[in-house]
Amino acid sequence: MSLTSVKMAEDVWLTCLTHALSTETEEIMGLLLGDIQHSKNGSVTALIWGALPQPRSDRQKDRVETNPEQLTAASVQAEISFI
Repeated sequence: MSLTSVKMAEDVWLTCLTHALSTETEEIMGLLLGDIQHSKNGSVTALIWGALPQPRSDRQKDRVETNPEQLTAASVQAEISFI
């Protein structure tokens, strides 16, 4: 199964863009939430309906790190959003 396309809600795109523009010199990270849709013609589409930007726990320019507590909280938020 290879991904054919990605569809992202406009508010998710704006969240990602805002997060990306929050810094000019450092990497960013976050979680994208969504579903996979398989069509009858064999195409596979990722339907992205949520974004959870993650704050940096380390201020090094060449990497992004988040602490386990932040990742766990984001995972819980993702599970709640999915219901």
